[in-house]
Amino acid sequence: MVGIVPYCTPFAGSHPVERQPETITEPVVDVARRILAARAVEVEHYSRLYPLLLAEMDEIMSDWDRSTDALPWSMLEKSERQNDLASVITRVIDCAMSAAPRAQRVDAMITAACRHGAFRRKQNVDVHSIFREYDVVRSATWRQLKTLVDGPTSYDAIFVIDGLLSVATRGTILGYHRSEMEANGLWSKHLEELKKTVRS
Repeated sequence: MVGIVPYCTPFAGSHPVERQPETITEPVVDVARRILAARAVEVEHYSRLYPLLLAEMDEIMSDWDRSTDALPWSMLEKSERQNDLASVITRVIDCAMSAAPRAQRVDAMITAACRHGAFRRKQNVDVHSIFREYDVVRSATWRQLKTLVDGPTSYDAIFVIDGLLSVATRGTILGYHRSEMEANGLWSKHLEELKKTVRS
């Protein structure tokens, strides 16, 4: 005779409890070190080009001078024609090739660009001319860069610098219209959005 085992309903508490995977939080210091290390690798192939291109700033600005001898720049005092455009370009190159933290590089570049735009507004330089002067900067920078290093490094550098010059142009226009932006409560919003467009 086969014995019948009585069926017992198990207690709810008798079921095995499924363990949840532990969430491991990476320390902030480690995250910062990892980001800086990744940036160092990213700009490593610019290590020779970076100081060489910065050393060419005088030639880049001389090229700019030769290409902007017409209105509206010709009506400006010679000492004020460039304003701090050289500082903007320096910050663009720094943002492209420096291993400094992203926030530091991006803030410096956009601050310089906005300041340049505000001064161009005071000089009564029209917006179209700002786009024109950045086109001249692009051409002058490309010419100098290609004399310093061959491809593919020169192509990589041109690609990155061109993108950052676009950001700097937008920053200059933003600075040009700062008073209107602040009056409408849009300044901080557009400034932060512009910073976010910089890839690294």
